[in-house]
Amino acid sequence: MKALNSALVAIRRSPYQSILTIFILTITFFIAYCFSMLSIGSEKVLSFFETQPQVIAFLKLESKPEDLELISKKMQEKSYVSGIKIVTQKEALQIYQKENQDDPLLLELVTEEILPSSIEVAAANAQSLEAIRNDLKTEPSVEDVVLQEDVVGNLIRWTDAMRLVGLFLLITLTITSFIMIMTTISMKVSAKRKNIQIMKFVGANNSYISKPYLFEAMITSSVASVLAFAIYYAMMLYITPWLKNFLVGIISFPIAWQFFAYQFAAGFGAAIFLGVVASYSAVARMLKK
Repeated sequence: MKALNSALVAIRRSPYQSILTIFILTITFFIAYCFSMLSIGSEKVLSFFETQPQVIAFLKLESKPEDLELISKKMQEKSYVSGIKIVTQKEALQIYQKENQDDPLLLELVTEEILPSSIEVAAANAQSLEAIRNDLKTEPSVEDVVLQEDVVGNLIRWTDAMRLVGLFLLITLTITSFIMIMTTISMKVSAKRKNIQIMKFVGANNSYISKPYLFEAMITSSVASVLAFAIYYAMMLYITPWLKNFLVGIISFPIAWQFFAYQFAAGFGAAIFLGVVASYSAVARMLKK
């Protein structure tokens, strides 16, 4: 209890240093909270879009409806196929007419006989798309196979780039925060060098001397974590209506409170750990001198 009181007194006596440390740590933990949300959210978005591209097989014009049914039955037996949709020539004409309803000339030129029937196959995961395409290519009644894989590829590249940038900022700010705490504690230990020498002379051990500084770092880092989470949570509440419209059908909103509770607990624990490690390193280094 005495060590805690000494830590609070030290914070009050050097408010500018404490405020600056809390400010830097708040930015660090805010980015950490956002980065964790971005990582988990991007995984869900990728999982959703990985199964959206469908392999479309267009049959030859001379093929029969039985050929379409046979291919559909074969593909349904594949474990890596999640869904199949058959588009007959009549349905293909209806789709064409709907897409070109504003151009009567195009509607007159196209008839049911010149549009191929097709089968759209959805994969259980992105890794199965190539296997589905190869399966469809082996069918003798298939004229062409189309796979729109660029959408997922671009999405993966963008999310990977965002993660790298976020991870770089997080690591940079964590190192900066660590050095900031070490520097602040080192300056305070150095300023009380004579007092520490007297304490050692009367029998105080390093653990007793270090406790106030450890508590001080723990307090500043935990306060920063709480402030960062408060800002982050307020931001999430503000942008949730926009995210709900943007990610409809992909992520369910509102996000469960348990998720935010886990985030807060992890961030608070990380703050305590960072404060203890940084302050202990500073105190141990200064006490050796």
